[in-house]
Amino acid sequence: MDQKDILTVVLDIINNIKNTGFTPDVVDLEAFLGGELGVDSVEMLEAWYEIEKTLNIKVNDSEKRAIYTLDDLIDAIQAHLPAEAVKF
Repeated sequence: MDQKDILTVVLDIINNIKNTGFTPDVVDLEAFLGGELGVDSVEMLEAWYEIEKTLNIKVNDSEKRAIYTLDDLIDAIQAHLPAEAVKF
């Protein structure tokens, strides 16, 4: 699973929660989740639940608190995927 695959999964989840239409082609990886994407704290909790369930991963709450941008989010997800699932 490469960065674009992860971004697609994340945006699908955010779009479902927020009823938006973000696509990998129109978002900047440096976009702030709470700023440009408008994801509030409750929506982020919902998103994390769906991300972890969909990708079968578990990210520690302390790590989640240090995530501000889409790039941060993708990096955290990649760090928790099984090695064989990540393509560089």
